[in-house]
Amino acid sequence: MVLGIVGKVGSGKSTVIKYLETNYDSIVFSCDDIAKEIMEKGETEYKPGSLGEIFTNENKQEECRIILHPLVFNRIKQNIMDVENKNNSNNKHNLNNSYKELIIIESALPNDEMYKMCDKVMYIDTPYENRVKRLKEERDYSESKTKLIYDSQKFYEKFYDRADYTINNDGTKKELEEKVKEVINEIYITCK
Repeated sequence: MVLGIVGKVGSGKSTVIKYLETNYDSIVFSCDDIAKEIMEKGETEYKPGSLGEIFTNENKQEECRIILHPLVFNRIKQNIMDVENKNNSNNKHNLNNSYKELIIIESALPNDEMYKMCDKVMYIDTPYENRVKRLKEERDYSESKTKLIYDSQKFYEKFYDRADYTINNDGTKKELEEKVKEVINEIYITCK
């Protein structure tokens, strides 16, 4: 099972990922982490300065979509094939778990390729005010920086709208985890 987790900056994707890693047999491929690795290893000459620059500059976002996205999603596709091949050769891994291995692709900037790779996609949505507060506390972002990043992600709303499930992260961490648990249970019941 390949599950996409999408949402704008500060939506709670990281909290959802930590919950899934802790409570389910999951492997996470973070698009941001893979993009950083590709750039650090010099596998592309594309250097936006920082991933933060991509979020705050529309021209850099377009460059990212053209240059970096294909590299990132090709890497993820290969990683998924490696995991599936490993599982096929070592089937006992799945016998101890009622869930088939859960592979997660986490992306703030999803694209069509990601949707092709995912069996289901979960969109984490959070009221704007909650994002501002969270990003101030966790990353020391000003409200103006948060708004700039938030507004710059409007291009991706067409991808968020395509998600199979929308989780409104408008309460406590425990409430968010319960909502995620309900969706995961529904996905696995549907897939059996």
